[in-house]
Amino acid sequence: MNKPGKKRPLKKRIRDWLLLNVGPVLTYYYIQLVGRTSKWIAINNEKNLALLHRGHPYIAALWHNRVLMAPFIFKVEGGKKVVVMVSSSKEGILTARILKLFGLESALGSSTRGGKEAMQQMLSAHADEGFAMTITPDGPLGPNEVVKMGVIALAKETGLPIVSLSYYAKKVTRLKSWDRFVLVWPFNTIAGIGSAERIYVPADADDAQMEQCRIKVEKEMLRLNRFVEDYFAGKVTLEGQSYFYSQVSFFSGKTNWTRPNGEPFTKDDLLKENH
Repeated sequence: MNKPGKKRPLKKRIRDWLLLNVGPVLTYYYIQLVGRTSKWIAINNEKNLALLHRGHPYIAALWHNRVLMAPFIFKVEGGKKVVVMVSSSKEGILTARILKLFGLESALGSSTRGGKEAMQQMLSAHADEGFAMTITPDGPLGPNEVVKMGVIALAKETGLPIVSLSYYAKKVTRLKSWDRFVLVWPFNTIAGIGSAERIYVPADADDAQMEQCRIKVEKEMLRLNRFVEDYFAGKVTLEGQSYFYSQVSFFSGKTNWTRPNGEPFTKDDLLKENH
């Protein structure tokens, strides 16, 4: 007769309950505080935002250390149907519950556990309702800022383009985690950048072609990271870049967009200019 399983210590059970039930709510409100009290600079993102507003799906790739503000960006700036792949660990469940508070879907799985099931969930969401997809190609355990093959396989299966995204801010703390997670502070200036290049993976791509695509995505993601970090370090300017400013109302959560010259513009203007 098998002995009953040993119960986890009460302290650990309480800690896990707080993490998974109180943690998502606190994180949600923290993200909202950061997003609504900060000035945003959107760099090379007009075409990507236009796709979101039209409901045209793509695969958004961003590093694991930049996920904090991603739900806010997608929800506030136009994301209507977005599904995010998160790990089936406690961290992943926490993330999924935060995403739910933002009204975003999640698929539980990763390269280390439940990856096939998560992939199928994402494919089903895309096939049924045209969901855009978001994935952290180096998650959930690294190596840091190294693209794994999952995002390439997803692009091959769906035919959707991979669009790389990143952001950085004037006031951040880099945590001592495996990915040096970027904790963004409230009352800040945040620069979000998108790749103008869409990377497609042919449906008949062999292993060598998929590896070429993987390297291409990785280089582009690293380039975006480097640009926004260099911008706040004063090493580069926005000269020659396409950009605009976004301020989110603290009370209503609505966005106000202005061009570099101070002229306001709207979603209709964005869609007209980005066919």
